[in-house]
Amino acid sequence: MSVTDSVYDYRYENGRRYHAYSEGKYPVPNDEVEKDRLDLQHHAFRLTLDGNLYRAPIPKDVQNVLDVGTGTGIWGDSEHPSAQVIGTDLSPIQPTDVPPNCSFLIDDFENDWIFREPFDYIHTRAMVAAVKNWPHFIQQLYANVKPGGWVELQEISFPPLSTDPSITAENSPLLRWSDLFHEAASRIGLDAQGPMKIGPILRQSGFVNITAKTYKWPIGRWAKGDKMKLLGRFCYEDLLDWLPSSSLGLFSRVLKWSRDEIEVFLSTVRKELKEEKHRHFYANV
Repeated sequence: MSVTDSVYDYRYENGRRYHAYSEGKYPVPNDEVEKDRLDLQHHAFRLTLDGNLYRAPIPKDVQNVLDVGTGTGIWGDSEHPSAQVIGTDLSPIQPTDVPPNCSFLIDDFENDWIFREPFDYIHTRAMVAAVKNWPHFIQQLYANVKPGGWVELQEISFPPLSTDPSITAENSPLLRWSDLFHEAASRIGLDAQGPMKIGPILRQSGFVNITAKTYKWPIGRWAKGDKMKLLGRFCYEDLLDWLPSSSLGLFSRVLKWSRDEIEVFLSTVRKELKEEKHRHFYANV
């Protein structure tokens, strides 16, 4: 959809590019490096779901679909031939060559939604670094889905974990980074553990027939089986790019670290991930 030139007046900081619309709300870049990471993460989610885009039992001929926080638009541009799909995001980083049934809207999901009619299915994914008010967000979902429709939230939870209980933030740079991310995020109103708390909020908002499913994402190729080894490779590469994407903005703006301090610290995390394969880190999704 048409946008004003101001949304392309990006902010540049620490060598990365950030959104201009509702500037500063989302502390993660929107540049080419981050776009590539988002597309890679999309494939990790699809592999997790055995090639599917969703788990909800929506009909094949679903009509009206909303993808909140669409990012590069790769989810909405995938496989919905019968549906009119709208993807919303703060950044206009979606492709212009898309099927006629797919469109993108630059919007801040934390504002009140003004869609003309409710949707059959609403999809959100990896919003942990974006949602500041989970109850309000879920109330918006409830108000904008049709009776009998479905909402699906695919989320990554913090902190990352290890199969070895002796691995803690005291002896692991990765877990130390996770603690720092959680601290910085909380100072600006983000809850890195929010996705693990949304079940009761869904019920309080009026949703019924709620199903929760947890998957493990191995970080690296340590897990057994071809599928899990491939997933681990995706997650490893995703995390390597996520470390600077998530840290440069938050750590410099909130924790007041210099770029050099951030890069030196992240180098210790990368070293651990590369050399300490026996630590068997994973994330719950």
